[in-house]
Amino acid sequence: MRVSEIPVYIIGVGPGDPEYLTLKGYKAIKDSSIVAGWKSVLERFWPILEGKRTVVLTYKKESETLEEIIEIGKTENVAILDHGDPSVSDWQFVEKIKNIAASKGVKVNIISGVSSLNIALSRLGLDINFIGFVTLHVRGDISKSLNDLLNILKMGRVAVVIPEPYKDGPQKVAKFLYDNNLNCRIVVFEKLSYDDERRRDYDNLVSLLNENNEFSDLTIMAIFPKS
Repeated sequence: MRVSEIPVYIIGVGPGDPEYLTLKGYKAIKDSSIVAGWKSVLERFWPILEGKRTVVLTYKKESETLEEIIEIGKTENVAILDHGDPSVSDWQFVEKIKNIAASKGVKVNIISGVSSLNIALSRLGLDINFIGFVTLHVRGDISKSLNDLLNILKMGRVAVVIPEPYKDGPQKVAKFLYDNNLNCRIVVFEKLSYDDERRRDYDNLVSLLNENNEFSDLTIMAIFPKS
């Protein structure tokens, strides 16, 4: 199969604030005639999408839409915008794009972005060298990821976790840790770098378990083990 010389771009566009888009990502968007992404991602960048064909991805027709735009990518520049960084907590989406592209002889070029992980670490004053990272924002079984979370905390490291994208996602994590007899304090960030960014601190697991707040699907947690 002849491979197209025109790549399809997967562009990490940052966690929320459009100013976190990299210059390289900006240039790739400007060079593309078709730009695709989830509605919540595309709407952050309408000012630079003027005159372009925009394609909104939906879970129901995700595969079908990706097939269509990657086929177009054989002859036109296509950019797929990805929340945060494509290499942080989005491997299932990225692998789907890469597999479809490979079947059509289309190259994929991934442009890194700023992840909510980076922003959370900066807010907490932590270096990535001293933490462990787990994402539960995946489709399918999360039991291995939960076991990884336990191992990180038992090592005495801070665990940074992207919970399941449910209104009680952080509470579910707290319950799992409580049921496994861990003692932790937790910081929960919602919508990092958005104007309505929020931080909530919990001194122990029970206080988070008793939380009645419904969390955003753009949530990341830092879990600090207590001795």
